[in-house]
Amino acid sequence: MRKSYVLERIAVRTGVAVWRHRLVWLFGALVVAGLGLFQLTAAEPSVTNGDCADTTMAAVTRIDDSTARAAYACLGPSMKRTTEDAFVAALHQRDIPNGKFSRIADQHQPDGRQIVFFTVEAQGQGAVGYIVYLDPHGLVEKVE
Repeated sequence: MRKSYVLERIAVRTGVAVWRHRLVWLFGALVVAGLGLFQLTAAEPSVTNGDCADTTMAAVTRIDDSTARAAYACLGPSMKRTTEDAFVAALHQRDIPNGKFSRIADQHQPDGRQIVFFTVEAQGQGAVGYIVYLDPHGLVEKVE
């Protein structure tokens, strides 16, 4: 048998198999397109680096319950002066427009602590600088 004949038969049989299962392929393509559309439209922007400093700044710049609760979980023991519900309510009571934060730099200390520098630009306001101090476990110790 010639090599081209074998390749031709493989192509024909593959085409027939795909044609027979065209509805399954169509359904699969629709599911993938639907999930892709959901990711583009409904999913919230994620925190870039994903550490507690970024999560805390996300809570400062965008007020919603899930971000505020994630920020509360990132607070160290010295920062948890209220309950989680009171913390979320306090963030909702602030009359600050949504903003955008940028991580400028971070400094790692020999003892495992970390200092992270941010700028925040709120709508209609100038840029403001923040410093977030993380303990050796990555939890927020202090925000200035």
